[in-house]
Amino acid sequence: MDQELTNRYEALPIENPLSSSDARVPVEMEQSSGILLQGRRLRSFAYTTDVAVIHNTNADAILAVYPFTGQPVINQAVLSVARAPVFVGVGGGTTAGPRVLELAVFAEMQGVSGVVLNAPSEVELVREVAMTVHIPVMATVIDFNDTAQRKIEAGARIINVAAGRRTAEVVAKIKERYPEVPLVASSGGSRESIIETIAAGANASTWTPPSAQDLQKRMMDNYRNGRPAHPEEGTRFQSPASNSFYAQGATNGIVTADGMPAKAPRHKRQNPSA
Repeated sequence: MDQELTNRYEALPIENPLSSSDARVPVEMEQSSGILLQGRRLRSFAYTTDVAVIHNTNADAILAVYPFTGQPVINQAVLSVARAPVFVGVGGGTTAGPRVLELAVFAEMQGVSGVVLNAPSEVELVREVAMTVHIPVMATVIDFNDTAQRKIEAGARIINVAAGRRTAEVVAKIKERYPEVPLVASSGGSRESIIETIAAGANASTWTPPSAQDLQKRMMDNYRNGRPAHPEEGTRFQSPASNSFYAQGATNGIVTADGMPAKAPRHKRQNPSA
């Protein structure tokens, strides 16, 4: 009965007419249980530092890990455009030693939701970071071995499994030994691998969205072939602002042959008072 009521009163989706679905996560990720972080359930992590994609994705969180030494200015750039919690890499691979602790503390002060330590990080480093910051430490592992177990026991609150084709297998092994530990796992890029990883026990999935350059290339290919920018999305809804603008143009008698006002939008007028 409750399910029937829920479906009966389900609200219509609200879409921004200027947005695109190109950076939206695969719907299969909604099947996972999610990681509960301060009352917010995180099922999908967008693995990217592309600020344009970060601002337009609907992922529950951002995983900003990159193959360079961590820089607070990069953290700030990601935080300034993200609409979801941000987890940033602070070292463990190319960055080691005291700098990792400094980056972790600075990242916490900037407002990130968690810090990520890469797979090569030492167990003692995981322990030091976990004891220094109050936000969760996410430790990346590539296998379930003694080192992975020691990182969990050293204070890693979230484990990020990046084991390539063996990801689902490693997830299952970790969950068998530590069923309560929140697990994030790479999705593998296909819908089948997402479902397989979730079935193995992953609480959330990381997803690599297409880059802004790839999306722009696809858009230009559509333009060159006479297709709309996003042909798969069909006709987009008009926003109330657009509708009221067209209505105003019709009221003033300034209407073109296709029913749209000939008057330029306010933000494109040379004379704002016109």
